[in-house]
Amino acid sequence: MTPEKRLEAIVRFEETDRPWRLETIGFWDETIQRWVREGMPRAAAAHPVAPYLYFQFDPLITLLVSGASEPGFFPKFHPRTIRSEGRYRIVRNEAGCTVKVFRSGKSSIPEFLDFPVKNMDDFQRIRRRLNPNTPGRTDNPLFNFLIGTASAFRSPLGITLCGVFGMARHLLGFDRLMIAYYEQPELVHAIGAQWAALSKGIISRIARKTGLRFVQFWEDMCYRAGPMISPAAFNTFMAPYYRDVINHGRNEGLTGFWVDTDGNCTLLITPFMEVGINVMYPFEVQAGMDIREVRREYGTKLAIMGGIDKRALACGRKEIEREVFDKVPDMLRSGGYIPSLDHCVPPDVSFANFKFFLRLLRKKVPRYLRD
Repeated sequence: MTPEKRLEAIVRFEETDRPWRLETIGFWDETIQRWVREGMPRAAAAHPVAPYLYFQFDPLITLLVSGASEPGFFPKFHPRTIRSEGRYRIVRNEAGCTVKVFRSGKSSIPEFLDFPVKNMDDFQRIRRRLNPNTPGRTDNPLFNFLIGTASAFRSPLGITLCGVFGMARHLLGFDRLMIAYYEQPELVHAIGAQWAALSKGIISRIARKTGLRFVQFWEDMCYRAGPMISPAAFNTFMAPYYRDVINHGRNEGLTGFWVDTDGNCTLLITPFMEVGINVMYPFEVQAGMDIREVRREYGTKLAIMGGIDKRALACGRKEIEREVFDKVPDMLRSGGYIPSLDHCVPPDVSFANFKFFLRLLRKKVPRYLRD
């Protein structure tokens, strides 16, 4: 099977020649640095994409329009340092947010101090940065190269977009957004409408010149104990805009609509599915997510990626085997599953353990299923 056909078959719960190989959504920088010290070739760490090639992950080519770092501004804000404070720098980042970061560049979640939108006037001033038709936004050398690569390798081509909640949180900040649902609902709806216009415009511009197959939405809207907003708020402030975009995507030929949200997303699975989402990930175990329970509840209506506890990889081989064999064989038998960790690989995982994990998934599990 071609990579494109294999992924589409998995999402549709059809038989495939083998599982999809994307055993993690990413790596901490410190993890890669550790692995180089433990014998990983330096060439495999020379570029953020290099580890994916080294570990021979299946090619899943996505055009990054927006996501975890910013809401889709074009042009983005020009990053600049406002001042230094001891070990930290106060920076205005590309999303227009004022953040506190380590001067050393150490990986950490930045401390957010201010956000670009406080009211409707602020939003109207920055809307020009959220125009899907701005020259250069989608017709640029990087996108053209990636589109050509996907075509040459017959790989699935998708785009990554910040979700509705994600865009509002980028613009307002979490605390202000929670208040805005009650005190500024017109502002939240205006952001949702602009998100839909931006998303539909980008989908159309790319789909009409190439074989766009899927879109993945970055949301990260759940804590360990549950979602940041209720299903009722989801249905009021998010569902109309998601339905609009997903229906538009289907009309443009897309078949995969993915959502990435950390934490415990149990209460939002049904609302997401009702607007047309058919793939979700990464199902964090430490937040109480169990992909076996999700599969029992939703059957063949929702494809799943992730759900393998990354913490097991920092333990011994017996713990890794137990985690893999407790979940993966049954999930693969039921279909619609991409075996993967429940988040990026942290730096307490050794190079040897990660390679052992890959061997289990790619060699031992298939033999176990055949036997």
